[in-house]
Amino acid sequence: MAAELSFDVIEQLLVRLDVEDLIRCKSVCKSWQSLISCPRFVKAHLNHAYDNDRHNPQLGHRRFAMYCITKVDDWLCMDNTHIVGSCDGLVCFSPKDVEFVVINPSTREKKKLPNPPFRPNMAEIMTRSVVCWGFGYDSYADDYKVVVGFRQTYSKKRTRFYGLSLKSNIWRVIGEEVMHWCRYVGIDGVLCGGALHWFMAAAKKKVIKSLDLSKEEFKEISLPTEDDEYKWNRKHRLVVIEECLCIYSCRSPLSTNKWVMKNNKWQLYNDHNCEAKYDVAHHLTGRLHSSIHYYSHDDGTRVPCNGDYIRASLFVKSLVSPYPHLNNYFERQTRNTKVQFLEKYGFVTIT
Repeated sequence: MAAELSFDVIEQLLVRLDVEDLIRCKSVCKSWQSLISCPRFVKAHLNHAYDNDRHNPQLGHRRFAMYCITKVDDWLCMDNTHIVGSCDGLVCFSPKDVEFVVINPSTREKKKLPNPPFRPNMAEIMTRSVVCWGFGYDSYADDYKVVVGFRQTYSKKRTRFYGLSLKSNIWRVIGEEVMHWCRYVGIDGVLCGGALHWFMAAAKKKVIKSLDLSKEEFKEISLPTEDDEYKWNRKHRLVVIEECLCIYSCRSPLSTNKWVMKNNKWQLYNDHNCEAKYDVAHHLTGRLHSSIHYYSHDDGTRVPCNGDYIRASLFVKSLVSPYPHLNNYFERQTRNTKVQFLEKYGFVTIT
């Protein structure tokens, strides 16, 4: 008696493979390449990867960082290369000045972005300086965005925000805010809940400024009420723990108190949940081949959960491409070749 594996079953088998194995599977035939590259499959594989990490009882977080950490903020900068942010397997970094590159280190795809129209230089550094940046996902447009804030004038503290989506590949002004940035706590935006977050000072008080990437709207989030347990200081940093926005002191990440935002309220985080877990830190690597620089990541290193790597961006291995138009092409190819795929590969006889 023969049994047949349908196209859907084969797809469900493929979606469970690692990125490295799926890249090899693309070489089987054009139909497989179209299937593995189409947005529907890429999203299904991404969700499966997230679920695998989320349901691993020993894994706390998977993070992405520079190769070595010797200081509290070294995870985001090494040899003048700054990690701007990470989302769904894509990593945005700035190799120099305010040039931006988006890569998928798992597939080694790379996209160099056009320079923002408002660029700082040494002659204008006092009036035109980068005060913040960030990278994340716009769920409404199903697109990824890079956001950069430039100070308009030094005296007025007015910041103009530019945004670029990977689909449009064009910078545009998305808003202006009057604010004084706490530069000593970092310029990188922390992605949580579809919004980027930064520390800032306003009217002699510290707050968190949030930018919703879909609505492109700003709002302020109050810090925890100061008491015996919480007092603001320059060592405070914003991070993400268990999908929640978190404030911690970088003096000693493993031993100091942490506050997480749950149900729009700050509460003290229970670190005992991490005692039986570890984080995995992947590091940016690169190599030069035929005058082309390829970026990738290592296999990952086990590090203490919510330890020194707590500031590194969350990461997942994925097939998400920094070239959205290619995804649309493969979606059409998949629809056109699905019948051919079924006829040639979709039915396997088992005796």
